[in-house]
Amino acid sequence: MKRLNKKWGISIGFFVLAVFALITLVPFFWIVVSSFKTYRETVQIPVVFFPASFSNFENYQELFGRLNFLSYYKNNIINTIGITFPQLFLSSLAAYAFARIDFPFKNVIFISLLLALMIPIQMILMPRYKLILDLGLFDSYLGIIIPSIPSVTTTFYMRQQIMSLPRSLDESAYLDGAGHFRIFWSILLPLCHSALLATGIMCLVFSWNDFLWPLVVINSTQKYTLSIAVANLQGQHLTKDNLLLTAAVVVSLPMVVVFIISQRYFIEGIALSGIKE
Repeated sequence: MKRLNKKWGISIGFFVLAVFALITLVPFFWIVVSSFKTYRETVQIPVVFFPASFSNFENYQELFGRLNFLSYYKNNIINTIGITFPQLFLSSLAAYAFARIDFPFKNVIFISLLLALMIPIQMILMPRYKLILDLGLFDSYLGIIIPSIPSVTTTFYMRQQIMSLPRSLDESAYLDGAGHFRIFWSILLPLCHSALLATGIMCLVFSWNDFLWPLVVINSTQKYTLSIAVANLQGQHLTKDNLLLTAAVVVSLPMVVVFIISQRYFIEGIALSGIKE
């Protein structure tokens, strides 16, 4: 009876999870299906769930043709790569310092950084904007990239991961003559691949979808990111919902593919980042 009850409990649990998963996926399925609809089918009452034809690629042709979304894709790729890799490297270096090196006021500095997370991004827009103007980086890729590289969140996750590794690894390498950077680069960093991948995905998604800061610092239409381009599809008097939904598919598809491919490592990295030595 206990085994039977356990099996029934597991079955009910899977059924409930399946129902919630279905509820979560329905909006995404709706967006993908609607990307093949005409404008008339999108606004038709009563609602038409499926388009008349799934071979209608006019929305995609208009996005990548007249609206030049390939150019915005290029901008997004440049900004995302320019932010993600430097952020992972510099945050990992800072995380190693906080986890392994003893220096005055280390804990005070780290707690101060964590407190900075409580400050809304809107409160530092003006100082950031003034800094970018003074550096002559307004309306440029570097104007988006440079202020977005420092990350307290990435530093925190990597610090937690490094703290979960035994100090005997450092001590053995130190006795063999290795310095801090050699220990960090050759020993500890390869062991943090799961946390690196997890934080890399979070940075990738944030950089890809960032809207507010590029909107502030970019003035040229040809340097718009995908988020700004999608927002511009919403007109004051008329919004073509079919194009808006198609753009949502185009913008979100790369990140969905990345997460599906690396979800196991992402979950593993998030779990391990909470373990301390």
